[in-house]
Amino acid sequence: MTTINAGGAFYRVQNSLDQNSSRVSDSMQRLASGKQNIAPGDRTASSAVAFGMKAELASLKVGIQNGTEALNAIEMITNDIAALNDMVVRLEELNALGENGFNSGADTAALAAEADKILTEFTAVQTRATWKGNAIFGGTNNVAFGRNTDAVNITLTGNGATSASASVTAANISNGTADHATTGLDDLKRDVDAMQITAGAFYNQVSNTIDHLSSLKAGYSLDLSSKMDVDFAGETTELAKGQILAQAGTAMLAQANAQGQGMLALIQS
Repeated sequence: MTTINAGGAFYRVQNSLDQNSSRVSDSMQRLASGKQNIAPGDRTASSAVAFGMKAELASLKVGIQNGTEALNAIEMITNDIAALNDMVVRLEELNALGENGFNSGADTAALAAEADKILTEFTAVQTRATWKGNAIFGGTNNVAFGRNTDAVNITLTGNGATSASASVTAANISNGTADHATTGLDDLKRDVDAMQITAGAFYNQVSNTIDHLSSLKAGYSLDLSSKMDVDFAGETTELAKGQILAQAGTAMLAQANAQGQGMLALIQS
């Protein structure tokens, strides 16, 4: 039996066209924005996880910057320690010259004058070794690497070297007796070597931590991208599919409309 409901195909095709049009629109928005989630209700759980990771990723980036600053500070200190080492070597030379029994009074005075200037500079180098106003020798500076990472305490103690230098006098050096003192040049050299070892150990510790955080940052970035960024290849395929279906649906809508025209012709006859 032929009824007016024969035109129902028209409405079903129209409904399919509307749904497909919405999907095509969504695909276009995703491709235009580069984001998977374009509506508040899109994959809400994944979005929540992604935003948490985004916050942690931001913290990691700053942590790497903080670590890099610490490396720069330690490199500066390493140069200062190298200068201290050179001073100790020169003091050893002056002490050896002071042991010479043929030295005149003028010779001894010249040795004492140079030794006094070196010892003064030895203390000054440690005093002015600061980073943005923060003392490095004898100070404690924390390196914050962001969330879920332990802080690294950088402590380069210069007090020992300063105390040893105070025990080594210009007079002892000019007379060649500085290495015979209770705390002499040997102690001074050991203190400087200890600072060098400490600085090197902390440099490696910070550098290794930065390497770890860089790998973690790369992993977080990839994971965040998988949760937030659009799959351009897949979404382009969906768009092309939707556009083909739109063309086919339009053709089918014309067919459904033709059915209605047939009913009208039947009535007119």
